[in-house]
This record gives sequence, structure tokens and C-alpha cells, in this order.
Amino acid sequence: MIYDKRNRDNLNNLADNTRQKAYQWYNWVVAQGIEILVYETIRTIKQQEINVANGASQTMRSYHIVGQALDWVLVDTKGTTLWNSYTTVNADKIINYAKSIGFVSGRDWGWDAPHLQYEYKGYGTDTFGKIQGNGDELTMQQYAELNKKIEELQKQVNCKLDKEVTRKASKAHEIDWEWLSANGISDGSNPQNYLTREQMATMLKRFEQYFTKKMK
Repeated sequence: MIYDKRNRDNLNNLADNTRQKAYQWYNWVVAQGIEILVYETIRTIKQQEINVANGASQTMRSYHIVGQALDWVLVDTKGTTLWNSYTTVNADKIINYAKSIGFVSGRDWGWDAPHLQYEYKGYGTDTFGKIQGNGDELTMQQYAELNKKIEELQKQVNCKLDKEVTRKASKAHEIDWEWLSANGISDGSNPQNYLTREQMATMLKRFEQYFTKKMK
């Protein structure tokens, strides 16, 4: 993420519960490989007065003032802000995910697409400094290391599965298993593996065919 440090610095200024929810959203965006800039979070009353005066905002009851809102924008690979991108596929993904975890999107109002607010229990209900970070706010380096470790574990699992020796039918079932294989009801492989419902359906169908042929 090009603006990762700036994004995190801004997110860290949010109110407690909003910050945790915002990091859930942000880490999801990072995982999708979508570049964004979180350019504003908390805002002073003075700044909000200026915004209202020049038409950038429409109310003094802004969720930015109470630390329950953030503004974001998509950026390209060079870090250039893409202000006309709020109706693109990536913007849809980002906004829809935010809404799925409890955010309200200003795009739905028809005039404030960059805006996401977390209303929590209402305006000004969130706290500051009462909830400590819970360790799930990954840096880009931590995220890359975690992905690398997951890939390594997946390779180990796949290697183990490749080397797994197929166990033969146990003595108690050996004759029955040979009968199933000899009559085409089973292909004779993996006698001690789990049986799926679709495999069971196939075996029942083959048994029906065997039985019908036997009765003729």
C-alpha cells in the first residue's frame, strides 16, 4: 500500500470502536490489493465550520468531529488520487464491504462518496483511549510475512498428501472389498478413505446395475 503509513496514522486518530472497525475494513482492502488513500479522519470544530462555510460540508453535526468517520480515495500505482473513480468496480467492492460490517456510505446520499461513518450507538457515543489495540492491525510487512508463512504451510500440506501411503483394506473387510472391486461397484482405490455422498450414489447405482444383470 503506497500510503500505508499515512493511512494508519489517520486511522489511529479515530475513536476506539470506530478505529477497530476501520482497521477491519482497511486490512480487507489491503488483502484485495486495492490502493487507497485515507486522507482524513478526525476533524476539528473550526475546520468543520470552514467546510460548512465553503460548501464542502452541509452540517456541523459531522461524524468526523467525534472521530467516527473517515474519507478515502482510490489511487493509481504512482499514488495519484483518482477522484472520479467512486463508481468503479473497486470502489463498489470497498463501499459494499464497508457497509457489510456496519459503516454508512456517503455515496448513498448522492453527494459525499469518499465518506464512511461508523455510527456505533449514535452520534458521539464512541470513546477515546478506553480500548487498546488488540494486535490485529497488521503492517504491510507483517501482512507479507503472514502470506508467505501460509504459502509455506500449504506447500507442506500438499507435499504430505502427495506422500501419503494408501492403506489397504483391513483383514475384517478384505474379502468384501475384493468382491466390490471384482464386480465393478468400486474401482478398488483408497479402501480406508472417507466416502462422500456422491461416491455412495455412484456405488449404489453400480450395485443396482450388478443386481439387475444378475437377475436376468
